[in-house]
Order: sequence, then structure tokens, then C-alpha cells
Amino acid sequence: MSFPGVLEQKVFWALFFVTLLALMLRFSHFADLGIGNLFYASTIRSMGESWHNFFYASFDPSGAIAVDKPPLGLWLQVLSTKLFGLNAFGFIGPIALAGALAVPLVFVGAYRWFGLEVATIAAIVLAIFPESVATSRDSTMDALLMFVAMLSALILVYSVENRPKLLLIWAISLAVLFNIKFFEGLIFLPAAGVYIMVRWRNQLAEKAGLIFGSGIIFIVCASLWMVAVELTNVDSRPLILNDPNNSPISLAIFYNGIERVFPSEVTIFQSIPDAPRYSAALQAIWAPAFGVGDAGLFRLFSGANGPLLGSTLCFGLFGVLSILVANRSLLNGPVLFWMTWFLTGLVLFSFSNRAPAHYIESFAPAIAIMGGLGIVRGLEYFGVFKILIAPLIFVCLLLYNFAVTTEYPVLREMLSYSLAGGIIVYILFGLLRTMTNLKIATPILSIFLFFPLLTSAWIVSFSPRAQITQPNPVIYATEEFAWDAGSQNQSWRRVPAEKFLEKLPVDSSAEYRFGIDGVNNAGEAIAFTGEPILPVWNEYRRELMFPPDILRGFLETGELQYLLLSQGRIALGLLDEVRDITGEYCEYDEVLSADFKSWVVFECGR
Repeated sequence: MSFPGVLEQKVFWALFFVTLLALMLRFSHFADLGIGNLFYASTIRSMGESWHNFFYASFDPSGAIAVDKPPLGLWLQVLSTKLFGLNAFGFIGPIALAGALAVPLVFVGAYRWFGLEVATIAAIVLAIFPESVATSRDSTMDALLMFVAMLSALILVYSVENRPKLLLIWAISLAVLFNIKFFEGLIFLPAAGVYIMVRWRNQLAEKAGLIFGSGIIFIVCASLWMVAVELTNVDSRPLILNDPNNSPISLAIFYNGIERVFPSEVTIFQSIPDAPRYSAALQAIWAPAFGVGDAGLFRLFSGANGPLLGSTLCFGLFGVLSILVANRSLLNGPVLFWMTWFLTGLVLFSFSNRAPAHYIESFAPAIAIMGGLGIVRGLEYFGVFKILIAPLIFVCLLLYNFAVTTEYPVLREMLSYSLAGGIIVYILFGLLRTMTNLKIATPILSIFLFFPLLTSAWIVSFSPRAQITQPNPVIYATEEFAWDAGSQNQSWRRVPAEKFLEKLPVDSSAEYRFGIDGVNNAGEAIAFTGEPILPVWNEYRRELMFPPDILRGFLETGELQYLLLSQGRIALGLLDEVRDITGEYCEYDEVLSADFKSWVVFECGR
């Protein structure tokens, strides 16, 4: 057999097994995931009710409110639910598949420029990355965004290195990314700019027209949906959630842009005046879990983020360090793009105003490729000094992993197993090389891949619902959460929607079955019932969902005849604005309220 034939077989089998690994981790116990993030499940289900809802990304079946995200990823999920039903495969299937298919794309991108060993390890890094596994098993669109971002990155690299006209196609891919999650998909733009400027530095005048044309294509394609919505009469489309201007352009720039990056108040996590002490304590715990209020150099490496993100980020950091210290000549090629993308994401989400773990998908491919370079080539770049560097890096990684698992006894135990397993596999491969003369490369740092692998396996098998919006599955590895096998799939329900609907008149002519305080409460109720349920209060801004005159209109016309309000929020004074208006039209229903602990029922328009 010729050498090229042997190489092709190695490439095929490496690609096959890393893709299989990615699919297994993302689809194991898949049916148990239910319908995923209830906020998005409500939107997806509502969008499937009509073409009007579909186009405007309606959050509720009646089309009163539009979700605060662009529609492209959601459109795909709506189509999936039509094919596979209202279950995990319908809601989450496209996201999990996209997360898995990003792995072979990373392999292809790394193999073309860095060879088989780096490509294989880089693909493994992404396949077993705990954050990526958890995010792919949820109905947020971040894993889909990551897949498209990796595809876009490949188009860019091939354009810059080989076929400049592909830059026009790259511009279209940027527009696709923008219409999945607005600016989150464009994290690599600074890296792209640096890469183009350096690689085309002697041809910038010649390529200026191509670059300008690509920019125009991006702006036009990216803004098509926003402009269409902006030009629609506000009375003919849903109210846009979380934007005071009721504008998709404003939504993209402020709520999904500036407010995510620069310091500003995140209202939902602000302290509540006169709230009980335990309420403030809960805010202090949950805000950092959602990446709020903990900005700093170690945000992505400490707390629950340590096992979920930090262990894998360390591989990427070593890749960056080894290149900057020992092999800067690589910066004349695609490494410049991957490294700048990695550093951009790392700095941005360390210091940004908001950084929940699933945002890391926006630069996960760069983490994987820099990690692959660090593990496979990092020590080699130091030449004769690697005999000193290797033990130092080994000890640092070991100490870090033990430090970040201090509060997570389940993962601390797994770390011991992973270290033992990694060493055994490393020795076995060494013996195999010696006995058979096979050229099987086993970088010593690959021993540490067993820890993120076992963490991902734990997330899939034991973490409740194994999803990223809990918000971080690692928090369930603490002693406080003694989850047994029978409780993994226990209900996370808060809203007694089905029971309440059973008590309401079925022949009501009201547009909405009932109103409820909170977008997430409404989302849960809609996701499980599919009924037109109206959020009357927005917890993200702690204000009325609609202007007072519109809410009064719902009550005056009988479109809204019942309200189910949280007793706790009423007691804290959060719903005073709602009560001021409903007090004019609604009466406390003592009989119905008695059936629902922690809830208060009001009947309106008697």
C-alpha cells in the first residue's frame, strides 16, 4: 500500500472516531432532556402556530410579544418540531447535531494547516469540551452559532490563503451568524481584520474593492429581517421584548450589544428593597452563576466555570504561550487568526458585563485549535528547554484541576480517575510504539484530556437535565445537591398552568386564557400547554410588559379575564404597577386562590 493510502486511512478513521465521540456525548440520554430551555421552547412552539408568528419570532401563540433574539436559528427549530414533534429531538435535535458537526469542521480546519496529530487532538478538545457538550444539549442557539462560526472561519482562511473571491461568500456567512444571535456570532471579526491586514498587507490597495464589497453584502444581508420588521406598522406586529423602543435595530445594538459588554445595571440581579435577607443571598449566588457581577481576570477559570471551562482554556493558553515565546514565525499564517480569535473571546468574556457559560461557544473552535497546538506541538516549540517546561506545565495543570474541584467532590473523584486513566493510556501507547514500531504520537499533555472527558460524561449521565441554562451543570456536583438517579429528571416546574387552566371556563371568549407575572413564568406555561398566556410584567426590567394604556385595553375589552400572580412578588412590592392597573378592573378570587399555594388569582371584567 502506498504512503498516501495509509495517510488517507488514518485521516478517515481519526475523523470518524472524533465525530462519533462528539455525537455520543451530545445525544446520550437525549430523550430525557425534554423540551430544553422553556423560554425558547415557548417561542419555538408559538412560532409554529402561524406564518405571522413564524416571521416575527413571536414569544406567545397570540403574537403579542416577539422574543428578544433574531429568528434564523429559531426558524430551524420550528421546522424541526414540525418533523419530529414537541420533544427533545424537535426542540434540541438541530442544536445538538450542529454542536457535533462542528467537531469535524475543526478537524478539517486544523488538518489543512497543522497536520493530522494537531487536527485529531483539536477535534477531541471540542468534542469533549464540557461547556460545549452541555450547551449542545439545550435549546439555546449557541451551538448552532458555533457551527456556523467555524464554517465561516474556514471560508475566511481559504479566502485569504487561496481564493480571495470567497470573501464575498464569507460576508454572507457573517450575515447568517448575525441573524442567529446578533453580535455574539461576530466575536471573531477583530481576528479576521488583523488576519486580513497582515496577510494582505502588500495587496490592500488591490483588494480594497473586494473588502468593501464584502462589507456591503454583509450589511445588506444582515439587516434584511430587521429592516422588514422596523418598517412594519407597530400595530401589525408583536411588541419586541426587552427593548423600550420596540425596535429590532435598537434591540440588537443595546440589549444584545452594548448592555452585554459595557458595565451597566442588570436589573434582574439587582437587590430588591426591603427583601428578606435570604433573597439577597440568593441574588449573590445566582448572579455569578449567570456571568453577572463577577467580571475579572479569573472569571472563566474559577468557581463552577473552572471544571466547565477553565481546564480546557488552559490548553489553549499554553498553545498561545508556546507560539509567542518559542515559535512566532507561525503568526505569518492562519495561526494568527485562530490565536487572535481565542484571545478576543477570552478577554471579552472575562471582563464583559454579562458572560453566561454558553457564550463561550462563540469562540470554542479557536479554543480547540489553540488547545490542539498546545497539547501536540507546545512542548516541541521549546526545543531543548522542553525537558524543563514539561514538568512545570504538568504540575501547573494538575494543581489547577485539583484547586477548581475543591468544592465539587464528585468531580474531584473523577479527576483522580482521569489522571490514573491518562497515565495508563500514555504508558500503553508508549509500549505499543516500542513493540510494533508504529508511529503513534501521544503527547504527554493529552493525559489531561481525560478530565474534561469525564466531566462531560458526568454532565450527560448525572447532572439534572444536563443543560447549560440551569445555568451551569457543574454547580450540581457540590455536596448541597445530593441528586440520586431517580431525581435526575424531576420536574423543574414552578407554574401550575395545567391545573389552573382546568379551573377556568372553557367557553371564554377572551383572547388570552390568563395573564401571569414574568416572562419566564409565561414561557413555562406556554411551552407545556401551547395556550395563549400573556406575561403582564417583565422581570428582566422589573416593569410592566406593556404600556399602561395597552394593559388597560386588554382588561377593558375582556381579552384578559384572569390573572395568576406570584404571592412572593406581590409581597415584595415588585408588582405594584400591575396591581395599580388591575385594581381598577379585577377582583381577588378567594376560591381559586385557595387551590394554588404561593399564587394569587384575580378575576377581571366582572
